[in-house]
Amino acid sequence: MKSETKNSIAKAMDPGGPTVVAEKDPLQNIDLDLMNALKEAFDEAVKDGFQGNQKEWQDSLSLSQLKRIGAKNGGLINMSMTKS
Repeated sequence: MKSETKNSIAKAMDPGGPTVVAEKDPLQNIDLDLMNALKEAFDEAVKDGFQGNQKEWQDSLSLSQLKRIGAKNGGLINMSMTKS
């Protein structure tokens, strides 16, 4: 009879496919980061007494306030998508 411990591997498993590596591009998830930052800031505004929906709140913000929210976690701000 073979002696095996609980942590031993009786049979090696096939890796099953190509290895996926995380992207090094920090801008890949910028949309999600910005949406999360806006949602957090909106939730804070509601706690502070804002009465309205998120679109109304975002429309009430100045450009400098939006920049501040966008830069909350650091990084560059590209303003090419803003209204003139």
